[in-house]
Amino acid sequence: MSTSEHKLQRLKERITLLLNKAENTTFPHEAQAFQEHAERLMVRYGIGRAELDAQSAKAGKKKEAIVEEHFDMHGVYRLGQRDGLSAVGRAFRTVSMLQTNYSKSCRLYIIGHESDVATVKNLFTSLIVQATAAMTHWWADEGKLYTQWYSDSEKSIERREFQRSFYLQVASRIANLYREESESNGNGTELVLVSRKEQVDDFVSSKYPFLRRSRNRAASGSANASIAGRIAGTKADLGFGKHVDAAAAGEVAS
Repeated sequence: MSTSEHKLQRLKERITLLLNKAENTTFPHEAQAFQEHAERLMVRYGIGRAELDAQSAKAGKKKEAIVEEHFDMHGVYRLGQRDGLSAVGRAFRTVSMLQTNYSKSCRLYIIGHESDVATVKNLFTSLIVQATAAMTHWWADEGKLYTQWYSDSEKSIERREFQRSFYLQVASRIANLYREESESNGNGTELVLVSRKEQVDDFVSSKYPFLRRSRNRAASGSANASIAGRIAGTKADLGFGKHVDAAAAGEVAS
């Protein structure tokens, strides 16, 4: 095992240890500190994987494959999930997101290097569960109080707005983590991330030369739902799954 590979293995072990500590402590502030530390290390791990792959390419070794996988969403909240999760995927800096909209479902295409796609897909599955739980709690405690005169359709839009804003806040958190890590590590890291993304963009351009923008826009909800969703998003677990390299199923229903 090379020095770089050894460092990544040690980093993965530290992430696992921190996530376990976050789960097992009974003190909320301590759990949050462990979780935030793990999140920073997971971004660092992803950057390390990109740097290792770049080193392998320079040495003439096999590079990590670029793959495409999809993630399906169904149900009344699918448009909010589509918009929010697209932003989450793009926040990773090295992944491209495409979408297809059907009459009763949406499909997101996650395109990137294999490890990056596995991370994003795994996080999507976790966030769907977290956003649904947070929305249910908010709706029972607060949402119903100010929407008692709303139509059923308007109430659905409010819940969808909560979820959309939840994901957008998560995307903002991930983007900030990448920016901070990139700034602390210098221009070399930024160049590696840009190069990795350019490889993905070239793959997308070659495979899909006739892409066009989607015009399927979802109606927005109130500021109350948006603010509540963003507040909940600040508390989301960005564990990227309990195993750093684990891939997850690509279809959910809601």
